[in-house]
Amino acid sequence: MSGGFLEIAREHWARYPAMEPQDFAKLAYQSEFGPAHMAQSPDRVLAALLAERKEAESGPRALEPIGNGLCRFHITQALSTLSELPLVGRMFTQTTVSREGTEAGLSQKLEQLAALPLPGLKEFLEDWRREGCPPVRHSEAFRNAYNPHYRILETKLAGFLPALVPIDRLSREHYAAYLRLSRDRDRLPGERSGAYMRRNGIRPFLVAVDGRCGSGKTGFSGIAEQLIPGWKHVAHMDDFYLPWERRAPDWMEIPAGNMDLDRLQREILLPVHSGKPLAYQPFFPSSPVLDEYGTPLETDPDDVELILVEGTYSQHPSLAKYYDCRIFLTCDKEEQTRRLQAREGDYYPTFNRVWRALEERYFAACGTEQAADLVVDTTGFFTSGVNRFQE
Repeated sequence: MSGGFLEIAREHWARYPAMEPQDFAKLAYQSEFGPAHMAQSPDRVLAALLAERKEAESGPRALEPIGNGLCRFHITQALSTLSELPLVGRMFTQTTVSREGTEAGLSQKLEQLAALPLPGLKEFLEDWRREGCPPVRHSEAFRNAYNPHYRILETKLAGFLPALVPIDRLSREHYAAYLRLSRDRDRLPGERSGAYMRRNGIRPFLVAVDGRCGSGKTGFSGIAEQLIPGWKHVAHMDDFYLPWERRAPDWMEIPAGNMDLDRLQREILLPVHSGKPLAYQPFFPSSPVLDEYGTPLETDPDDVELILVEGTYSQHPSLAKYYDCRIFLTCDKEEQTRRLQAREGDYYPTFNRVWRALEERYFAACGTEQAADLVVDTTGFFTSGVNRFQE
């Protein structure tokens, strides 16, 4: 975990040549323990971010990896106070509770730092060790030269920020519509029953998360569940495989020929738009019993604000019109191969030959990536692409 930390320290030194010994110590501490020592209430976190935004530079800045799956996320005036900054605050809070470094890990990083030819670094680190390695501030030289305003975040959270912003906006729109509906109905005489406080007439927003295998679709959906306020339901395309006996003889030549898109439309998308309850059975293609279905998953649209449909083929042209937002995740081929080999193990050669090839044929035939509202490149959990979903 700390094997590449010396290289990270060198990169930071090249980027910030005014770094002094305590700045290297701070970098090592942050890389090992994250921001756990800065844990605060969500309200205080957001208040601090709002205050820092006023003092920060104007333009956006790239994430800076610090090792251990963490990065420095720079606070700038380019961040929206309505959507992005509150999301950053939630990411920060999530990062503070999810990171547990060790003294041994920090010690390894400090041993590597000692190899840097910076006058006084070795002596500073030795004194700092004797003090028990308490949290340390940036040096005055660093603060004067670079005016640092950042938060330590999990890189995967920070990288997904552009994809979370449109979902967060939909959640806020739904809540605002609910408040307007409740207020209007409160004015009606004799209409104060509990049923009137339900969200009748306000359907959940539908978001599709499509993309390449290994690009992080399932992980992103879990992150969205954690960080976006309100009640949500995540439906997985894996629950909508088409039973073998119902597949066309040439199903491998048909984009999404292995998926029961009609059932997805009938049991999720149409009910959401008509206000009817959802009830669908997950399909188990690898179960001991051929073509077995599981216990029905039930959701009342009145009880959720967002429904995320996650998985390859979710944005098939026959389904695309039902969604309020379409997000496409991708990564470069080399990184995709590395992830799939780690995930699939001995099955990788078959997975690569069959399933990876099938989904690439689907993307090419249907123009899925080009038709999406937002494209996010998850290579290294950094983002790129064009955002066509305007706030």
